[in-house]
Amino acid sequence: MQAFGEVAERLRRSTVQVLSGEGQRGAGSGVIWGADGLIITNAHVARSPIAQVQLWDGRQFEARRIAYNSRRDVAALRILVSDLPSAVVGDSNTARPGELVIAVGNPLGFSGALTTGVIHSITKGWVCASVRLAPGNSGGPLANAQGDVIGINTAVAYGLGMAVPSRDISSFLREIREVFRKRAEAA
Repeated sequence: MQAFGEVAERLRRSTVQVLSGEGQRGAGSGVIWGADGLIITNAHVARSPIAQVQLWDGRQFEARRIAYNSRRDVAALRILVSDLPSAVVGDSNTARPGELVIAVGNPLGFSGALTTGVIHSITKGWVCASVRLAPGNSGGPLANAQGDVIGINTAVAYGLGMAVPSRDISSFLREIREVFRKRAEAA
């Protein structure tokens, strides 16, 4: 098993800061889901069709929103960069209450801030954890102790961090692929 510091650093490198289309700092976070420039974040973070994404090393790129689901509070962005340090996506179906989790994000302007906690409960639509989240953590990863992303941090309720499970992100991405496939067939 990797040392905790190595796991944390890998997560920090696959977490981005998402800046609003108007150039305001600290809009939220995102996760590099694919080395080809696919980034997953919250819909409430990616409200504009164009945003700026800042990588862990300070490089900044224009991002286009390619999909958006306000009901599940999930959005997909694309930047035209490859060979990015993508997250390892875990299976939220295997997560259990009591397991250690790590949340990474950009709260209050602190880039790559990390907090730990345990899974409190898993409901039909959420992974609830005792992680300390603040404005700017939205859209960042919730990962298990091995560093596998099992959710996207979205909100705080009753003092618990609420994350969209990775299984819901996978469903969202399957829907996107189907829409793009149908568009390509119609063209």
